[in-house]
Amino acid sequence: MKQKLQLEKINNLLVIVPHQDDEVLMAGGLIHQLLLQERRVSVCIVTNGDYGSTDFSKGQARLRESLAGLSVLGLSSEAVYFFGYADTGMAPEESFLTRLYFSDDAVQNFPSGCTCHTYGLPEKPDFHSQFFQERGSYCKASLQQDLRELLAWIQPDTVLTTHKADRHGDHEALYYFVKDALQNLAPSARPRLFVGLVHSPEGDESWPERNTSFFTEPKGIADFGLNWKNRLVLSLPAELSGGQTPSNLKFQALGKYETALEPNAIDYLLSFVKDEEIFWEIQEI
Repeated sequence: MKQKLQLEKINNLLVIVPHQDDEVLMAGGLIHQLLLQERRVSVCIVTNGDYGSTDFSKGQARLRESLAGLSVLGLSSEAVYFFGYADTGMAPEESFLTRLYFSDDAVQNFPSGCTCHTYGLPEKPDFHSQFFQERGSYCKASLQQDLRELLAWIQPDTVLTTHKADRHGDHEALYYFVKDALQNLAPSARPRLFVGLVHSPEGDESWPERNTSFFTEPKGIADFGLNWKNRLVLSLPAELSGGQTPSNLKFQALGKYETALEPNAIDYLLSFVKDEEIFWEIQEI
């Protein structure tokens, strides 16, 4: 039997994702429903999604796409935070966040093809610049500092992020970064931690299944500690369900991510437009 996600227990949600579009793929329906119930929702996007770039044009285009997509769901730009770190590849050996997390030198800078420091938009600076009046270095200590400050600023009762079962190096490493940040809080101040999946161990070519209304169990997640029977299901209302139709707000929101909707990725990305969203609660932080 499906276990339902209990929205009434979420009053202040902080969604922390690696790349632009992850927030809508994983939790667009959750964000919209909480906003309708006048709950507080904040979204933090850790990288600029600027893989393969030599300037800020792609990264800034993707940041604006996130603002546009989240606006469709009712979230204002003031509730979106850009950390502004690099996106250098999916495989663990190429992943920027993996390099940061497993670095023995917390202040070692890892330049990307664009830059060596955080950046956002001219009209909406990166988080580090906002809070520390200077751009953050592309190093482990800087990202850890940003997470500490963000948690102190938002004081969420619930955090949602990606999981170590996610087969993108940035997604897996972000789970470790977030979990460490929560462990450093006093037990009484720790929010509940929920996770979702974007790139499952089964592979993007197979999961999520295309042209279905509900998620099926992705192969291999048990090897990473996720029990399919323990998933929490959020059934989506009419304005967020019914397939890939113009009236579906999640479908509309994903349509704003033009940079990500490349021909070889469209079917995969739109396969997240289902009548439900699924999450797991991490019981031990």
